[in-house]
Amino acid sequence: MDNQTNLSEEKFNAILTYAPLGLAEIDKYGTILKLSLVGKDLLDPLFEIYKVNSDNLYPILDCILPDISEQIQNYKPERGQILNNHLNIFRLPPPNNETEKYYQFNITKMFEDCIIVGFEDLTSKYLEEKAMHQADLDKALAQGKFEIASEVLHDIGNAVVGFGSYLNRTNRFLDQDNIKNLQNLSLFLKDQQAALTEAFGEQKAQALVNLMEGITQTQKDSREEIRKSIDEQLNIISHIQEILAIQRHYVTGHPARDRKPVNIKDIIQDCQSMLFASYDKKGIKITFNIPEQIPMIKGDRTKLMQVILNILKNSIEAIDTDLLKKEITISLLQNDKTLQLTITDTGKGFDKTTASRLFERGYTTKNTGTGLGLYNCKSIIESHAGLIDVYSEGPGLGATTLIKFTN
Repeated sequence: MDNQTNLSEEKFNAILTYAPLGLAEIDKYGTILKLSLVGKDLLDPLFEIYKVNSDNLYPILDCILPDISEQIQNYKPERGQILNNHLNIFRLPPPNNETEKYYQFNITKMFEDCIIVGFEDLTSKYLEEKAMHQADLDKALAQGKFEIASEVLHDIGNAVVGFGSYLNRTNRFLDQDNIKNLQNLSLFLKDQQAALTEAFGEQKAQALVNLMEGITQTQKDSREEIRKSIDEQLNIISHIQEILAIQRHYVTGHPARDRKPVNIKDIIQDCQSMLFASYDKKGIKITFNIPEQIPMIKGDRTKLMQVILNILKNSIEAIDTDLLKKEITISLLQNDKTLQLTITDTGKGFDKTTASRLFERGYTTKNTGTGLGLYNCKSIIESHAGLIDVYSEGPGLGATTLIKFTN
């Protein structure tokens, strides 16, 4: 009988020692009587982190599962389940980066002086599930953003088409408003000036002829200016439609894979058309130093336009209306296998501290800025195997943006 008892105890000890989870046998005072190997591996780092006695389980349990020792000691039944599959989340104290841990506990009172505490570290499992859940949320969020972006692009596209239709209508009205009638009337009055002189007198006759000539010339100039403005706006609409078409490819998950040859000079001219009103409003002078022949580079036309537009807008915003010298200079220089674009302004400039942070994600010097403009510009230029830098001699001394492409 004693042999059987000893054998049963040995089996129990072996099961407890080699159990695939943390198991600890303690007495009612928390003294550790037996501890599985997995339990030792889980507890030893915690004993060290929390600086508690490794002979007693209560202090470490109270650190990660507050007041549990009191609950165990106050459990009155002779035997029973004190905790069942209880998941506890706790953070390790500094300097352990406040790592979040997930431990599951099962605590059973076997006899008056035999309490079995089972515990598992489920951190990896829960973090993996959390990451998968976050990935699903991110995917759903991205899908939602794509759907919203698709609707926005659709609405913008419709608005642009509508705007273009009105401009074309205006063009047709201009065609119908035949200025030749005014010109013919002006020539008729001039031919009849002698008769008009006899009827009204020389001064009045001359005044009438001059008035009609002035009206005719004014009407002609106005028509030409309106026609020029409409042509420029139709050109802008064409560029916007091109940008929308490319962005739709990105939204639908079919971005243009092959980069095509693009002319930086053409992109600059397109940007100028879009920003003309901003230059005119502030009275900014634009100076170009661009050769007639510029080599093509392979790239994403829309993304490169986004970069140049962003830089030019920054320069415009940096130039106050009360400055004496309001100028932006755009230069293109071909040097061996390098194409260099330089945009210089006479705006506010900035100090060295600001310069060192300009390309940081989220950093901005504007009240309403997002801090993504130059960060995105750098990403786009680097994706084209290029380099971008922005520098200034100091506050009030303007700024220069330098972009280099390798052919």
